[in-house]
Amino acid sequence: MRIPLKIVSGLAQISLLVVLAIIIWLVLHRPPNIPPDVYPYLNTISPSLVKQCVQENQKSPHIAYEDLLAIHSTIPKNEAQMLIDQLQDNITMSDLNWGMLPADTIKAIRRHREILKEYSYYHPNKYTFPVAGTTWYEDSYGADREGGARRHEGTDLFGKEGTSIISICGGEIEQLGWNRLGGERVGVRGDDGNYYYYAHLQYISPKLVKGERIEAGEFIGGMGHTGDALTTPDHLHFGIELPNGEWTNPYPFLAVWHMWERGEKS
Repeated sequence: MRIPLKIVSGLAQISLLVVLAIIIWLVLHRPPNIPPDVYPYLNTISPSLVKQCVQENQKSPHIAYEDLLAIHSTIPKNEAQMLIDQLQDNITMSDLNWGMLPADTIKAIRRHREILKEYSYYHPNKYTFPVAGTTWYEDSYGADREGGARRHEGTDLFGKEGTSIISICGGEIEQLGWNRLGGERVGVRGDDGNYYYYAHLQYISPKLVKGERIEAGEFIGGMGHTGDALTTPDHLHFGIELPNGEWTNPYPFLAVWHMWERGEKS
């Protein structure tokens, strides 16, 4: 039996539309491309260096904070001073005399400056420390969990049960309530695109509503040990999932935000 040409043509058009729809959906839902050098670089920056650059910026506001941190975090102090002196004389970054610095080093400084301008985690008071009270924590990112079945994808901040937990930034509440691992947990899609995960809460603020907005510093709940933390001391598990679905180590950022919270800018 011969299929009429009109039917064949119609089926071809429908197939083409389906393929185009699939392609468009894939493009729209494709995870953002995060350059592989961004977070490895950010994770190497110490709170003390951030504090030093903030202090230098306060003394010389005409020098961009990102310029100072990019230089100091890339080259030794004696080499950095030559460049800082030029910035003090109102020479722009693009017009610096780099002296005998290798081309790869100059390229690294410029790249680090780009990263710091785009990712503002270390800008003073841009983000809020999530624990409003006494806490202690260490870098346990990547440690084994469940006998090595999975890795620890966050930082545990320990404190007294019920200690207030607050949102580190503004965003939308994507997850709210109980799950097996996190217990009472809240997930916030930050304005920066990252997903911020607050787990093992004793309770969640009844004011929070899934799908609604939350602001930086807004109360999330009380510190606890729900979920798979029943046998551990009370703590907040805090995680950062990037827009591309990868988790990154929150510890370096928390250390800087804690410094701001303690008022250690100067």
